[in-house]
Amino acid sequence: MGSVTCELPWPPSANHAWRPTNAGGKILAEPYRVFIKTVGDYVLEQRVRRHWTQDRLAAGLVFYPPNARTFDIDNRVKTVLDALVRAGVIVDDRYVDMIVLLRGQVHAPHGATLVHIEEMSTLPERFPSFMVSTTRRGVR
Repeated sequence: MGSVTCELPWPPSANHAWRPTNAGGKILAEPYRVFIKTVGDYVLEQRVRRHWTQDRLAAGLVFYPPNARTFDIDNRVKTVLDALVRAGVIVDDRYVDMIVLLRGQVHAPHGATLVHIEEMSTLPERFPSFMVSTTRRGVR
């Protein structure tokens, strides 16, 4: 059983993480490449454990925007999880079964993201059973 917590920089939106090529494909946009590199540096600086589990995971993300401008909170999740995979903190984002998102206060001038990842096996005693169950219970 375990968990990891780390602070990361403000992520780019998934809407701007990839850009089209002349050949019709997609490549990583420069701001997203810089974000991925920076996440790797933060992980090393904060001595975050890498490849620490292959259990199902729950992730909590608190987004502290760099300014008061509105943003779509769910457009940031993909870029954060993919960067954590590339940094080796999680094996693959397909293991993340629960995500809790919170919008924090403005953190000028650059913004920040607080990430807490925990194994799902540790959650049943703290969460209502319908939130951690993998079976469907009479939901229409």
